Amino acid sequence: MELWLRNIGLVSVVSVVLVMIQKAYRRLELLRVQQCSYENSGVYAAAAKFAGGAAAGEVRAQLAASFEFNPQEIERIVDWALPHRMEPDGGYNAFLQGVNRVLGEEIYRS
Repeated sequence: MELWLRNIGLVSVVSVVLVMIQKAYRRLELLRVQQCSYENSGVYAAAAKFAGGAAAGEVRAQLAASFEFNPQEIERIVDWALPHRMEPDGGYNAFLQGVNRVLGEEIYRS
């Protein structure tokens, strides 16, 4: 009887340790995936500048510092967002939608 209880206890401890290890690996995987995200904080800063009423040239200069866009893409983003500047958010959401449209996938969210 004593041997049986000891074996049950051992199996329980090993199971708990394995579950803890599995949770740790899942957490590390989530952290690794978040770090691989290629969001550029400069795009959010340019969107905030745009929504704040900055001149289009300033916004273009901010986006030009980004590694993601060439000059034609920057023009398409600004041209698409300019008509939405009078919206309550200042065109912030439209600017990010324009960036996502140019990139072809939804990376930036407001």
